[in-house]
Amino acid sequence: MKVNFNDLRLFIQTVEHGGISSAAAANKIQRSKISRRLQELEAALGCQLLIRTTRTIELTEKGKQLYELASQPIAKLEQGIGVFSEQQQSLTGTVRIAIPTAIMTLSAFKEIITKYTSRFPNISVEIENHQESVDLKRQAFDLQLLPSVAKVSDDSYIQFSLLSYRSHLVASKHYLSEHLPITSMEDLKTHRLLTNRYNANLIPSELHVSVKSDDLNLLRTMAIDGSGIAFIPEAHSRKAVEAGLLEEVMPCFEYPDHQITLIYPSAFFLPEKIKILIELFREYF
Repeated sequence: MKVNFNDLRLFIQTVEHGGISSAAAANKIQRSKISRRLQELEAALGCQLLIRTTRTIELTEKGKQLYELASQPIAKLEQGIGVFSEQQQSLTGTVRIAIPTAIMTLSAFKEIITKYTSRFPNISVEIENHQESVDLKRQAFDLQLLPSVAKVSDDSYIQFSLLSYRSHLVASKHYLSEHLPITSMEDLKTHRLLTNRYNANLIPSELHVSVKSDDLNLLRTMAIDGSGIAFIPEAHSRKAVEAGLLEEVMPCFEYPDHQITLIYPSAFFLPEKIKILIELFREYF
């Protein structure tokens, strides 16, 4: 890995002047040239140093480390820069994943994490429950999984569709036996509906959502106990249907499919450990 120290100097100038435009004016250089040189510095280091906004810049964690190193003697600086390459290739450290409850309970997700941590025991995996899009860069996450109905906070992130899934209405046999046959949406007006935040938008506003929860296991259990009709993904009710604990309501009616989306920053800056995990997600889903 070869770093151009003129590019490094421009990086320091950009930080000290609080932005690319100010650094360009102070050094009498075109703004586009500094921007290009900073991109080449990031390419040489294999990591993102700056988060660029319209009027200012913000240092990433790697950017902060590099700026601190820049005040040290050249020998120590070169030694520190070498660490970047090692970190990009090293299968150690921590991987942070943001994921909603609904996906966290999928057996495929459990299998992926089990296989990954078994293959790479020196990598720690931190999994946080987030129902909405997170800022991967500022909140220090490596990956996020979200249903496609959730809006992603930054369009510059790569969004890879992993899996399509269908939701349906289910209720217990006992519950259905105590009510009139349900053949239309109109018939659902007298029933308690149980669903999650993502599916709630697919239910007509005139119907009553009695319970809205991100815990799909809770919704399935409530349906089995006869507490209402659950509108949940088929993957979370399939075993209960096969066991006779739940029955599909209006099986001929189909709602639009959802997608599970894998979200991550530009592949150019991905360490090897993240690339391997992404491939596992693609393989399993």
